[in-house]
Amino acid sequence: MSKGQDGDEPIFIRSNWGTSRYVYNPRNPVGVGLIIGSLLFAAIAMYSLRASSSWSEGELRDAVHAAVRDLEAAPRTLGSWTGGYQSLIRDAVEETGEGPTSGSGVYVDAADDPYDEDADPSVDLFEVTAKDVDAAFCLSVSPPEPEPVLTSVEVSLSISVEEGRC
Repeated sequence: MSKGQDGDEPIFIRSNWGTSRYVYNPRNPVGVGLIIGSLLFAAIAMYSLRASSSWSEGELRDAVHAAVRDLEAAPRTLGSWTGGYQSLIRDAVEETGEGPTSGSGVYVDAADDPYDEDADPSVDLFEVTAKDVDAAFCLSVSPPEPEPVLTSVEVSLSISVEEGRC
């Protein structure tokens, strides 16, 4: 064991908790530095884990716009097994590589109100949100989603994005 600056206090001392493990000595300046450094390291690690597992507003915006570009780039094949526009949009947002590295936290909800007489029948509305973010994006998708059939249907999508709820 090494001694402190004045030679009286070691950097490590035996634990007083009945074990024979060594712990940092809070009466030694180097021991205090190691204690503080360990706490800072733990706090930074916890913050990094939280930041890498939640969406930011900018990440969600970038992911939604990238997903829209990807969905409009080529015709899409829909069938009874694909889940429709809702899952197509969610998958496209997740596949952009934006956002958290673990877990998705992206929600795509149909925003069409069947009782709204003023609603445009030529588009389907979807609201994209994410966990831990207040931002929402309204996607107007045309043509409207075809009725589910046993055969596959190919559609070329046209999507407009507006910030805010539908």
